[in-house]
Amino acid sequence: MHLRTSLRVLALAVLAVAPGFAQQTKAKRAAAPAADAPAAPVAAQPVTSAPAAPAQRDELTPEQKAGLKEADRMRIEKARIDAELALAEAKRSEELAPLQAEVARLTAERALRLAKASAEAAALEDERAKLERQAGLEAARSSARLTERSNKIRELEAEAKQLQLESANTVTRLSNEIQRFQKEEEARKVATKAKPKYLKDPLVDGVLYISDRRIAFNGAVTEQLADYVCTRIAFYNNQSSEFPIFIVVDNSPGGSVAAGYQIQKAMATSKAPVHVVVKGFAASMTAVICTLAERSYCYPNTILLHHQASNVVRGNMTVLKEQIDFTNQWFERLATPVAKKMGISLQDFVKQMYSNDSTGDWSAFGDKAKELKWVDNVIERIEETAVLDLLPVPVAPSAMPMPLPQPPTRTEISGVSTRVDDKGRPYFELPALANPFDAWWLYDPQGLYRAR
Repeated sequence: MHLRTSLRVLALAVLAVAPGFAQQTKAKRAAAPAADAPAAPVAAQPVTSAPAAPAQRDELTPEQKAGLKEADRMRIEKARIDAELALAEAKRSEELAPLQAEVARLTAERALRLAKASAEAAALEDERAKLERQAGLEAARSSARLTERSNKIRELEAEAKQLQLESANTVTRLSNEIQRFQKEEEARKVATKAKPKYLKDPLVDGVLYISDRRIAFNGAVTEQLADYVCTRIAFYNNQSSEFPIFIVVDNSPGGSVAAGYQIQKAMATSKAPVHVVVKGFAASMTAVICTLAERSYCYPNTILLHHQASNVVRGNMTVLKEQIDFTNQWFERLATPVAKKMGISLQDFVKQMYSNDSTGDWSAFGDKAKELKWVDNVIERIEETAVLDLLPVPVAPSAMPMPLPQPPTRTEISGVSTRVDDKGRPYFELPALANPFDAWWLYDPQGLYRAR
């Protein structure tokens, strides 16, 4: 209210003073030309619109007087407009003041609310981080407890499996011992004082003594035969690692390279020494197993045969080339140690195969095989000290037996089936190779073995 009253008083003062200020301005402008004018007659001076002094106003023409009057009126009008503008500005400022105050108040309230919200958000963020840390710690503790319990469960399961295995081994061992004692008891009826001989060095005075730690190895090398041989190597190792294990080969033409490699690795990693005994014939993969054994034995007329790996493949030229390359890699990996034991390179080994036989089937009797380092010992006598079973009692044949068709027989160890083809010729059907990277490596010049 005081500001509004002051502005009104100021505007009224400006309006009251404006006429006098206009008269003074006119007098000043009228006096100025008179002082500066020359001594020439008045009639010679040009007519101007500048205001003249009061004494000279009467001398002016009516047009000049009208111009001066119009100028005074315009100055007064300008002063009035300026006063009104100042008054309007004062009113506007007076009207805006509450709004500005309200804006300032709202701004302050908004800043306060923002500050409170920020403080609350910071507190909530701290609480969230605290909860997350607690949750993470609890999760870590839970995971640690779970891991500990899982490890404990695995340990208990492993212990249970170990106990089961030990129990099974114990039961198996006891069963085998009971069977062995029963067989020995029965055998003593025929062969008194018969008992297996366990010798760390089984070769005594040229005689090889084979105990009941014996694994029969006959026919083609297949996955079934590899499983049979490797399982028994593990069993005899668990029984005792002191005395040797004997792999006895009567006749074997070789077979699967993957299965043969599995047998070879089981022999190499066995704690108990594994000795290979070849009585009749060993070729291809079986010959590699014999040559790379820790110790090997054969008769003088036993035949060992080494040759390059072969495969039965079908397909286009690209497939054939790939299979040949892959089979060649198998041969290099398995035949290189054989050549190294002989003291020659793999290339010389292959070259000598074909120089000894045009087909590349390099065979040798036992005494020559020893010279070539294919076998370690040539012996004249083998004693199978664990053969205590009685011969089966012969059954008297009937008077006129009826010929019955014989179903194809299947060996229990190697999985090879004996079959007859359409022409009535018997042959051995090899099981399918489950390993897609496997290949057959066997000696079969008569074509008796056929892949399924």
